[in-house]
Amino acid sequence: MAEVSITNAISNIKRNDPIMGQVIDVVGDYRLAVDKSPFRMLIRSIAGQQLSVAAAGTIWYRFLTTNGGRRVSPNSLAKLTDDSLRNAGLSHSKIRSIRNIQDAFSSRAYSVSKLRKLPNEEISNQLQQLKGIGPWTADMFLMFAIGRLDVFPVGDLGIANAIELFYGFDGRPGSEAMNLIADKWSPYRTIASWYCWQGLDYARLHNWRPSPRRK
Repeated sequence: MAEVSITNAISNIKRNDPIMGQVIDVVGDYRLAVDKSPFRMLIRSIAGQQLSVAAAGTIWYRFLTTNGGRRVSPNSLAKLTDDSLRNAGLSHSKIRSIRNIQDAFSSRAYSVSKLRKLPNEEISNQLQQLKGIGPWTADMFLMFAIGRLDVFPVGDLGIANAIELFYGFDGRPGSEAMNLIADKWSPYRTIASWYCWQGLDYARLHNWRPSPRRK
């Protein structure tokens, strides 16, 4: 997306939600990077499910080493044994999920080019037909693999924690409350979600909170 369009999108978010505007101001420039290999991103998301950032990074490094430096693709995965994936630290259930995704893309039942042509909801629905892919993984694919700008991963713990902190909830907000806030960010919910993640890190590091919105 062109820089001027990102600038306009951020202005739109700040105009509609002054609290998020404060978060944007302290975080600075928008730097979400879209993965050049959507298939690789999908496999990485499976490998890192239910792990800390550090643990997920370690497993992914081991996986790449096992893959021999080759581009992550259905063909490269076909050359790896289940035992080698297990030795890299992947659980049996994750290996089954990866094999299912590998088969789906190898058979051309799924392809990135076909998925790119579909609306967000249809992409999410199709991906969730594959074992191991739920709403969160589908949202990450939309955001980080094909760069869709209006995605809100309501099931993400980091975003829930950010909304709880920034908007003064007494406890973690439910999905309905989160969606009501995120509606103010549409059609650029991906951008605001990225600022939630970055803003939460900033707030914890600097003991910062946005000022309450004036009524």
